[in-house]
Amino acid sequence: MPEITLRSAAADSPESVVLLAAYEAELVSLGVTLNHGWAGGVTPSQLAPPLGAWLVGWRGEDAVACGGVRLLSPEVCEIKRMYVDPSARGAGLARRLLTALEGAGVDLGARIARLDTGRDMAPAVGLYRASGYVEIEDYNGNPDAGWWFEKQLSA
Repeated sequence: MPEITLRSAAADSPESVVLLAAYEAELVSLGVTLNHGWAGGVTPSQLAPPLGAWLVGWRGEDAVACGGVRLLSPEVCEIKRMYVDPSARGAGLARRLLTALEGAGVDLGARIARLDTGRDMAPAVGLYRASGYVEIEDYNGNPDAGWWFEKQLSA
């Protein structure tokens, strides 16, 4: 099986749109109601330089993962819409993607990463906790979220 590489892309690129549609469909199949679209009101331009970044994971010619980061303030970034296709799960790609997004946040000047996830997203919650995130109070008012997390980033 080809190695998966992570590369910068646009959040509204054709590959990203397909991945995000799969992500949304998976959430709906789990009974999650999305009140604010694919990124809780975040636009693709907010996940682009100079105040954000978007990464796509590629296995050969196939896009199999994505996620974004944006600055909330000069020292705080927010990770948004991490998704790994089921065909690429189980090999540590989600952790690699999370680490790469944290690195992109540091490159943007952030020292703290925040993220939210749905109440029924136990695997995501497990990943975040295992990666050093701690639960915090609601920081963004996202009605689709049930958990909010924060982590101190290393420069």
